[in-house]
Amino acid sequence: MTTANPPPPAAKKTFAEAAAQPPATSSASSKAASVPPTTQKKDDSSSAGPLTGPATAQEISFATVLGACSGYTCKKIAKGSALLIGIAFMSLQALAYTGVISINWKKIEDLFVKRLDMDGDGKLSMKDFQVMGYRLVHNLTRSLPSAGGFSAAFFLGFRYG
Repeated sequence: MTTANPPPPAAKKTFAEAAAQPPATSSASSKAASVPPTTQKKDDSSSAGPLTGPATAQEISFATVLGACSGYTCKKIAKGSALLIGIAFMSLQALAYTGVISINWKKIEDLFVKRLDMDGDGKLSMKDFQVMGYRLVHNLTRSLPSAGGFSAAFFLGFRYG
């Protein structure tokens, strides 16, 4: 009884090698190959697809700078908003103290909580602020080549800005 030897295992290719391998020849690719190189359209889109490679150092540094600047800006906006809210609160309290106006703080609190309650539990908790932060970073990193570099730098810019 003779057994055939199995073929040798194929060498595993790295992601870069697999990405560099030309696709199988089809009629569409043969048409594109027949067009002179100067008239071929070059696809430089940075949209993330399922087979995109790792981000380059330039993309990472660009996203990092954008992240740090965005974090710094968000912190300054938060400080400015806190200043304006504090001034408005002190002004309203001064007017209420002198009897010029009457304030229903329970109604204001209910409006505030209703507006900022992200998880729908009817109360303002740390989870609501986590959801807001996640949504902010998610929206800012949409179609960005290196979301990881952006996110890390965003939090550093916010922390130390």
